[in-house]
Amino acid sequence: MRFKIHPLFIIAGLVAIFFATAGFFIALVVAVIFHELAHSLFAKHFGINPSCIVLTPFGGVLKLKSKILSKQQKICIYIAGPLGSLFLSILFGIIVWLFPIIFIYLEYLVVANFLIGIINLLPIYPLDGGKILSQFISSKVVLILSNILFVGVLLFSIVVFNWWWIAFAIMMLIQINLEYKQTLYFDKFVYKTKVGKFVRCSVLSSTTLWEAYRLVDRKQPTEFIVADYNNYVFYENDLEEWLSKNEISTEITRCLK
Repeated sequence: MRFKIHPLFIIAGLVAIFFATAGFFIALVVAVIFHELAHSLFAKHFGINPSCIVLTPFGGVLKLKSKILSKQQKICIYIAGPLGSLFLSILFGIIVWLFPIIFIYLEYLVVANFLIGIINLLPIYPLDGGKILSQFISSKVVLILSNILFVGVLLFSIVVFNWWWIAFAIMMLIQINLEYKQTLYFDKFVYKTKVGKFVRCSVLSSTTLWEAYRLVDRKQPTEFIVADYNNYVFYENDLEEWLSKNEISTEITRCLK
């Protein structure tokens, strides 16, 4: 699995060093990596390979090669991060308590993992808690609540003239709305429905053969429509033929050329 660094992450690190908080910043980075690795472990448990971890100024983002997940799988993967962070916070806390002189430097990791775990349980986008909540209520409602919260943070920051919080609120508003639009786009074009005596699956050309195979219905014939490829139609026997000749991670678009 690869690691990528967002350009703003480097700037955040330089700011932390300038304000003499480099030690805690490094602890936060380590905690974020642990957090994303916990997500990754559960993703692998469901047969989904992670692509990379992107470090951003506001945490980390785990990129998965598969986006087609059941509700239960999504909840398990989302909750794994915060629970993993809280578990590590307790573990490091016990080590520091038992060996305070030898492992005193782990105190930063105790606090960093605790903060990462607790904050990510908040029911707002783009945090894990918001993604979990969207599995039970409309994701649009979660988006609206998240926007209201960060607009309130922005207004308060303007009143008290805190430029750091102003920048934070603006970046979060941009991030949550962009992420919501990307999710909405994928959900709109990737779906599965019954039509008469067969099952119709709409997919994107970027969908992998493995993702498409997971949509095949075991009881009825399955028809696939590639939404962003002139509604090209293929069937499960075509998919099986492609799978026999290509890697499961191959995108559908390569088989259509």
